[in-house]
Amino acid sequence: MTDTDAAVSVDSAAEEPQTAKASPELVLAALSEVFDPEIGIDIVSLGLVYGSEIDDGGLLTISMTLTTPYCPMGSLIQGQAHAVCHGLPGVKDVKVELVWSPPWDPRTMASEEARLELGIY
Repeated sequence: MTDTDAAVSVDSAAEEPQTAKASPELVLAALSEVFDPEIGIDIVSLGLVYGSEIDDGGLLTISMTLTTPYCPMGSLIQGQAHAVCHGLPGVKDVKVELVWSPPWDPRTMASEEARLELGIY
């Protein structure tokens, strides 16, 4: 390999696009497709999603809560959150972490539309 060939190889490698990562807004848009089956409102509008982060290895970690620690649909909601986010750009795996602090309060965490649907004025 000549010096010219080596320079071309290095330049080609530098021009390869890095894998795009899903933005937090894209993650929230995907999660807005997941509905609490007992309430009939999506988990983003309910304020159940606290945050998300994608590491350099493509692991998307979603921090969320449930309406109650004893929610009988918790595993279903977690599974759906995993499924809707698994195909997002740059996501190789999804981890849904349930957190209980701060406790969910629909009066302060749910969207205005969700509060109206829940009868919270």
